Amino acid sequence: MSEKFIPEHIDPFRYAEQGLCLDGMLKIADMQRLSLNVVPSEAMVNAKLKFGVDEQGITFLTGHLETQLTLQCQRCLEPFTYEIMSHFTLGVVNTLDEANALPEQYEPALATEGNLALRELIEDEIILNLPIIPRHEPEDCKVKLPLADSGWEQGKGENPFHVLQSLKLKQKRE
Repeated sequence: MSEKFIPEHIDPFRYAEQGLCLDGMLKIADMQRLSLNVVPSEAMVNAKLKFGVDEQGITFLTGHLETQLTLQCQRCLEPFTYEIMSHFTLGVVNTLDEANALPEQYEPALATEGNLALRELIEDEIILNLPIIPRHEPEDCKVKLPLADSGWEQGKGENPFHVLQSLKLKQKRE
């Protein structure tokens, strides 16, 4: 079975007028900004995009993407698999003024000279879904963190403000 790839640039207004859908793949290796944050691999992104015009005349794009990336855990520095499944709805605009006027349910997607850079748009969505600090789940990580109930912290000792309380009581007696 051959893989169908998403085109790099399209005319979103023509696609929306015709109500077209795109379903295909993108290579993570082709996404330069994202490649800086992931362990190099042959990973692919599966993307489904649907274009249309809503009742207010706004050109929109709804999308769904799925991918599995290999990230480096920032606790143990070992690689781990991170799965992303994202749904998004974008309003396609030509200017920043149009972007500011979009209804709340749309995030803006800026078309430059009537073209929309789909690979960059999908790359942006993936970057937005990356964890701030990539790391394994605690139970899967090689670095074991101390637990609150493991006795590493003073929990059952005397209250450190006990001295202040005794001074306060002493002042009241005087």
